[in-house]
Amino acid sequence: MTDASIPRFTGDASPYAGGDPYADHRTADFPFTHLVDLADRRLGAGVIAANDEFFAERENLLKPEPAVFDPEHFGHKGKIMDGWETRRRRGVSAAEPHPTADDHDWALVRLGAPGVIRGIVLDTAHFRGNYPQAVSVEAVALPGSPSPEDLLAPDVKWTTLVPRTAVGGHAANGFVVDAEQRFTHLRVNQHPDGGIARLRVYGEVAPDPAWLAALGTFDLAALENGGQVEDASDRFYSPATNTIQPG
Repeated sequence: MTDASIPRFTGDASPYAGGDPYADHRTADFPFTHLVDLADRRLGAGVIAANDEFFAERENLLKPEPAVFDPEHFGHKGKIMDGWETRRRRGVSAAEPHPTADDHDWALVRLGAPGVIRGIVLDTAHFRGNYPQAVSVEAVALPGSPSPEDLLAPDVKWTTLVPRTAVGGHAANGFVVDAEQRFTHLRVNQHPDGGIARLRVYGEVAPDPAWLAALGTFDLAALENGGQVEDASDRFYSPATNTIQPG
């Protein structure tokens, strides 16, 4: 869904010029970030598979802290980036040197708390030129603990949450979602390749009733069981939802 009230960022960011790397980071006040991050690692979220993570590992997507940039940090594959970064795609031959319109890289994400998704942020922080030309996000609800092979099976029906959309480098690219259903997994796609620093999936927790029944007795206030903080008089230092996080 496209919301005209949410800024759209496209194009490269200026090269890093020193100092605070976030000084020119492009972002906005999104209307859904007060909700729970369903892809929070503390809730058990994970990136269970990706077709490519040559330059930077897929697990970086769900780190809770902002992406870090060290201009002097290099490895044997080049600049080390704090995010998920794939190698550049090429065509199949010298006669067809460029990727096709359908070529893309993907990552499968298990939500830590299944729920109804209200908004998604794909942050390309520090990926100033090596970000994807476009992104798309799909979702599905499957019972149990499906494997990557289960999720990639041809009979699995994915729902598009974010259609293929151009994004910008070094920017928090936000999207409103209006699918009124419960999801357990996401497929994040980069068209055709590139780097994404962080993924945030905001929504309302909708636990599996069968799981709660199996537990018997459970914490009614726990975030992972559907507990919510409706409001707080002060959030200056930290969000009140921290009080119902696991632990």
